[in-house]
Amino acid sequence: MGSRMFRTRNPARDANTDLDRFMTVRRSIASAIEGATRERDGLQRRLDVYYAQATSLLDNSPEFAERDSAEEEAIRQAEDNAAAASRRIKQITEHIAQLNKMLADVDAVLDGTDL
Repeated sequence: MGSRMFRTRNPARDANTDLDRFMTVRRSIASAIEGATRERDGLQRRLDVYYAQATSLLDNSPEFAERDSAEEEAIRQAEDNAAAASRRIKQITEHIAQLNKMLADVDAVLDGTDL
């Protein structure tokens, strides 16, 4: 039976494998940033349109004391929805910042090593 000496792979092959691993992580983070940015920007556009429409409706509606309860409830629900959208935009913006930091960390590894 032949000798079973421990052998290592070619260092260039190891470097390529390591690089591939980090690039997979980098692509995933970049994709998450793109998706979150699209979600945030789309929600912001819808919120901007909503505010423009709400302003127009309020300008053309009766004064507070003259509105019926259904109109007041609709306004309250719209305000609640706008506040929820604003909170979500803030959350997504924070997520994007965290993901950008992760991306910078991966890029630092890629730039600073012999991968």
